[in-house]
Amino acid sequence: MTPVSPPRLRFVKRRLGPVPWYHDGCHGLSVQAGENVPTFDDQMIRGALARGALACKKIEGLDRALNRELWPLGYVARLEIDQPDRPSVLVETAVDR
Repeated sequence: MTPVSPPRLRFVKRRLGPVPWYHDGCHGLSVQAGENVPTFDDQMIRGALARGALACKKIEGLDRALNRELWPLGYVARLEIDQPDRPSVLVETAVDR
């Protein structure tokens, strides 16, 4: 089953801090949590993102690797490449959960 994220019209509530990922010319991932993500899950989410980032060396597969780690926790990630050297990740609660 493919993870489904909520519509993009979510207000970003807070930053979770960067996750190291130094492949494909990037200097880490900027991570933000949606308003529906409780703060008590921040460390668990950051751990899942770090595992997903560690498992992937190419930007093309990063979205899938991050979601593979987040989905069992009830979250999805949306990878946005606004800056070529610093992709951002928006973490939200999975709709199908």
